[in-house]
Amino acid sequence: MTATVLRPSRVIVLGHSGFIGQRLIAHLRATTPELPVVGCSRPDLDLSVTAEAERLASLFDAGSVVVFLAAVKRQSGDTVHSFMHNSAIIETVVTALARQPAARLIYFSSAAIYGEDVAHPIINEATPLQPRSYYGLSKFTGEWVLRRHCPEGGPTSLLCVRPATIYGPTEPGLPYGPTGFLRQALANRPIVLWGDGSELREFLYVEDVVELLGRLIQEPVAGVLNLASGTSWRFTDVLDAVATTIGQPPMVDSRQRSKDKVDNRFDASRLRGLFPDFRFTSLSDGIARTCRDLLPLAAPLA
Repeated sequence: MTATVLRPSRVIVLGHSGFIGQRLIAHLRATTPELPVVGCSRPDLDLSVTAEAERLASLFDAGSVVVFLAAVKRQSGDTVHSFMHNSAIIETVVTALARQPAARLIYFSSAAIYGEDVAHPIINEATPLQPRSYYGLSKFTGEWVLRRHCPEGGPTSLLCVRPATIYGPTEPGLPYGPTGFLRQALANRPIVLWGDGSELREFLYVEDVVELLGRLIQEPVAGVLNLASGTSWRFTDVLDAVATTIGQPPMVDSRQRSKDKVDNRFDASRLRGLFPDFRFTSLSDGIARTCRDLLPLAAPLA
C-alpha cells in the first residue's frame, strides 16, 4: 500500500537518543541536510506523561513525518510495568496527532508481535499475530491503537514496520545474539548457549535498519512492512562468526534448552519489491564491524 503525500516538511524522531534513534538522526543529517530533523526524548520530553501531548503536537504539521521509535525496550525487563509505560507513550502520541495530524507516522513495531516462541512455517506480513511477551503485546496494542487513530484515507498515513532482531555496537545490555556474544568473548567470559544453538533467527545489522528507515521516510509506503532480509542464521553460526572475528573460539557454557526449539524464517518479498537494489550486510561483516566498534569498550567489561 502507498500513501499520497508530498515531500516531508520535517522529520520528528521520537526516541532519538536510543540505539536506533541516534544513528537515524546522524544518517538523516548526513544524507538529507536540507530536511529539518527534530529529536524528542527524555528528559526534554517525557512521552509517558500524557500532559506532554500538547508540546508534542506543536512539533507536527500537515507535511511532517513522525518516526515513532520511543519505547521501553525488552532489555529493561519484560514486565507489566513496561507494558503500561509503553501504553502511556502510545496515548500521548495519539492525543498529539488528534490535536495536530502529521502527514505520515512510521511506527517501529517488532517481529515479536508474531510470537517469539510460536512456530510459523514462514513469517510474512499476513502471518497471524500471537504475541507471547509483554513487549510483543505492547507492540500489538500500539499497532491496533494507531490504526484506529490513523485510518486509511485519514489525514495521517500509518506504516508499521516489524524488524527482526537488530544488533550493533551500541545495543544495550547483553542480548542473546551477536552483540551479547561479542561482548562476552571480548571480556573473556563464557557465552551461554541454550540447547544446541541450531534454531534459526534473523539478525539485522543496525546500519542496515537505519538506511531502510531513511528510505522509508522518503517513500509514501503505508500498511505493514517486515524489516527482514529473508536469510536466517543459527546461533552456532553467530559463534562461528565471533570466532573468526576475534581469531579464536570463544568460551561457551552450554545449557539445557528451557523452551521448545522454534525457528524463525521471513519472507522479505514486500521489502525487496520496494527496494530491489538494497543489499543487507552479511552476518560475518556485521559482526566484524560491531567488533571494531566494541574493542575500545572491551577493557571495562573485563
